[in-house]
Amino acid sequence: AVVSTQSTGLLGDIVKVTPSSKVVGDLAQIMVSNKLSGQDVLDKADSLNLPSSVIQYLQGYLGEPHGGFPEPFRTRALRGAPVVSGRPGATLEPMDLLAIKSELTSKYASWVDDRD
Repeated sequence: AVVSTQSTGLLGDIVKVTPSSKVVGDLAQIMVSNKLSGQDVLDKADSLNLPSSVIQYLQGYLGEPHGGFPEPFRTRALRGAPVVSGRPGATLEPMDLLAIKSELTSKYASWVDDRD
């Protein structure tokens, strides 16, 4: 329980639901397997091989946590890696669902319906 609490604290006390619970668990596993305290992780964040789930979370791929990302942990862990600002997916091109349905229907005929 202590490691989970420390892991959650390092990540900004995020709400633990899938996929954020995986991020907390992955960081906790690294801490336990390497006998690291929360302070150890903070101090060594710029040299630890952190799980990709933790790095992607800190980059903003799961959105921004209430209150922002934890510093200086984020900066140290990312080591200059790019970050996503704003809502993930906001910069994606819109999808033309009718065109996609038409393409699928022409390719697969009767196998395609509105649930696809």
